[in-house]
Amino acid sequence: MRPLLLLTSLSLLSACSGDNLDSPIKTCKEVTTVLLGTQLPSTMQTREHQSDEAQTVVLDFQLSDQKKTMNVVCTYKTAPASDESGEALFGKFERVPSGVLINGKSTSRESLINAIHQATASAGKKAIKDANEAGLEIINKAKTTGKQIADEAKTTGKQIANDVNDFIQKQ
Repeated sequence: MRPLLLLTSLSLLSACSGDNLDSPIKTCKEVTTVLLGTQLPSTMQTREHQSDEAQTVVLDFQLSDQKKTMNVVCTYKTAPASDESGEALFGKFERVPSGVLINGKSTSRESLINAIHQATASAGKKAIKDANEAGLEIINKAKTTGKQIADEAKTTGKQIANDVNDFIQKQ
């Protein structure tokens, strides 16, 4: 089950990269947002540390309704060795955290898996929404450009017809 979950999450995260889940810090933020059930502040301190076995991301921030600083540590294990292209594409570490500590308390495996799924689904929905908006913008630009071309052709056509009529009348 775990390899299937990891493969599914990796595939979805890869498909959605470039937006919310394309770096360990962004992934940690999105998973933390789901785990806490609230939007994280835009200003926070972030740190990354790598060893041969793991990569850790540390987030320090204050939620607007709390006075104490929240501390979140996301741990990413070394990705299973496959081929060199996998590491070149995705890096040395897994794309989803294998563990999350919030203020020193470990989140359950089930909560983490659910948070990863929700963050992945949210990123996928956002990617689809962004693609739809970009597509609509392209369609609207094409319509506007098409109308401008048609108007210019109509104006040019009228001008040519007037020039031909003037030429005929002068003959």
